[in-house]
Amino acid sequence: MNDELTPEALVPSESATDVTGSEHDPTVMVWSTSSGDSTLLHVMQIDPTGIAWLLDIKKPKVLEELVGRINAQPDEATAIIAAESKGTFLPRAELSRVTYTEGLQQLTIIDQAGKKQKITEGNEGEHRQIFEAVRHHLGGTAGEEEADAWSVMQGPLLGLVLTAAIGGFMIFLSTEADPSREFSGRRSGMKKLLNWLGYTIGPTWMSIIVGGIFLVIFASMMHSLIKRPLREFLAFRPV
Repeated sequence: MNDELTPEALVPSESATDVTGSEHDPTVMVWSTSSGDSTLLHVMQIDPTGIAWLLDIKKPKVLEELVGRINAQPDEATAIIAAESKGTFLPRAELSRVTYTEGLQQLTIIDQAGKKQKITEGNEGEHRQIFEAVRHHLGGTAGEEEADAWSVMQGPLLGLVLTAAIGGFMIFLSTEADPSREFSGRRSGMKKLLNWLGYTIGPTWMSIIVGGIFLVIFASMMHSLIKRPLREFLAFRPV
């Protein structure tokens, strides 16, 4: 992403992340998430009429133009966001629950039909700000409950799968490693490095390392299952 085009620079107004103003002033959140070399942008508006969002925007120019239109027509911001091909608007009358689990960094919006929308995690506390904005603008009955087992297990299970896949590959490489092997073609440098790493560590120690990582993730998951994090929620009755 262009360094000059940051989510902070695209926030439509000074009150974009402020949930303490007038209840009629909308809260607009703009944030980014990174995965490897790719960066995704997200925008959400919360006001007394409901919640509108557009997630996983790949092109900064798209968000820049969207925010420009919101700035030009702030009263139409919800309609502008919802009009995008992947934009969504959930009116308050159709909102059932909004849940937030701080320890797991999970924020979910649930409509009256039971459909769930998981909101992409940010790095600057956006989930908390969104949850508080919903509380401020839309109210709801606040409460707390233990997170369910699946919510607790999702992250660790992914870690276990990746550890098993990558670990198994590394064990295989260490078994097949040969210091006299010659490499050529594309990525020969990477192949040479992996071959050297596998030969240096060896299959026995590689298995111990992979097994240790697997056990640490598994133990962490079991601890979280036993001592469940609290999930905050806002419940809404049909209007």
